[in-house]
Amino acid sequence: MKKLILLITLIVFSADSFSQDVDFYNTYFEGNALLSKGQYDKAIEKYNAALKLFPADYVFFNRGNANFKKGDLPNAILDYTITIKMRDDYAEAYFQRGLIKNTTGDKTSCDDFKKAVKLELEGSKEAFRKYCK
Repeated sequence: MKKLILLITLIVFSADSFSQDVDFYNTYFEGNALLSKGQYDKAIEKYNAALKLFPADYVFFNRGNANFKKGDLPNAILDYTITIKMRDDYAEAYFQRGLIKNTTGDKTSCDDFKKAVKLELEGSKEAFRKYCK
């Protein structure tokens, strides 16, 4: 009897987890589709909803991209910073944050470009040479 109860509990838990995973990915991919169409505010709404289901680094990164594209640089920097705190080898987040910092005159932009170079992100050496030498 105990084994049957345990089995039922596992099935119910697994089904619930699967449903949440599907909801998360559907919402995240809807955000990506909106981002690619240039509908930045709607994309951000989808990313916010996805983050409530699962706080993934790549969702913060894409929300940062949406904020960057719509010109909300402070929130873009915040999203890229969160991405980096979650995964310190996220080269694209360093690079994007470096671009914003460079645009706003923040002298620490070169630190971000340097980190992207160290992580061997394509194009980062050129940006480092252009903005930091």
